[in-house]
Amino acid sequence: MSARTRGRLAGKVAIVTGASQGIGQAIALAFAREGAHVVAAARDVANLRETARLAGRGSVVTRACDVTRETDVQNLVTFAEATFGGLHAIVNNAGIGVAAPLTELTEEDWDATMAVNVKGTFLGCKHAIPALIRAGGGAVVNVGSVAAFVGHDLGSAYIASKGAVLMLTKAAAREHAAAGVRVNVVCPGATMTPMEERYLEALGDPAAGRRWMDRHQPLTGILEPEDVASVAVFLASDESKGMTGSSVVVDGGLTAAWDHNPAPLPVDEPVEAVAR
Repeated sequence: MSARTRGRLAGKVAIVTGASQGIGQAIALAFAREGAHVVAAARDVANLRETARLAGRGSVVTRACDVTRETDVQNLVTFAEATFGGLHAIVNNAGIGVAAPLTELTEEDWDATMAVNVKGTFLGCKHAIPALIRAGGGAVVNVGSVAAFVGHDLGSAYIASKGAVLMLTKAAAREHAAAGVRVNVVCPGATMTPMEERYLEALGDPAAGRRWMDRHQPLTGILEPEDVASVAVFLASDESKGMTGSSVVVDGGLTAAWDHNPAPLPVDEPVEAVAR
């Protein structure tokens, strides 16, 4: 019996956006290991090829997609159905962040953050949910953040966007529960991704910033993308069939303490940190 037939997602078809690196890439690879047929989507096609190579055995196919463009997202869903005969899960992971004081944040940075993080999640839900219903039901897994629950310095646009993702998840869950569609959100703490690396560099002393984050996530230290991917597998699988509208926090204990502000050092200038 192959790994594909044994896996928790065996026979399922899944879309993962923002799958070219970081959390999205880890989720795409974890889904493939668990037996899913995965459509890995991102704007960065070159890195998507690396995701497919790492998965091996043809279990991941790639598709260029800008989640801020409705036609791209609509075509992504159509491609998944045409290629594999249906759609059973989507992970709306694509996201960006900008580290800057609120009063120095540009309108362009605000709009870009909202377009990718909020509009992109909305479009993923809008076009995937009808496909999930056609397949007899399925799962939407949105990737949020602990920033949906607690504020921190230099992240006003990102925090606002993740708060919106949290509440969009709950609204979508209520609307589509009767059709057998589950909508949940995984909310990671500090995770070692390209976004996090650039944020740490922006602090001026990446080593000190990482030590601070390790202290404030006492169970795990700074997370690895695979720590989040395993929860996404659970939320996409039948093991979580009783869950919808839920927010699952994966933060190594960060939000269990009162002192959790993840900006221990000043940022010298606004720095865009793109892609989880």
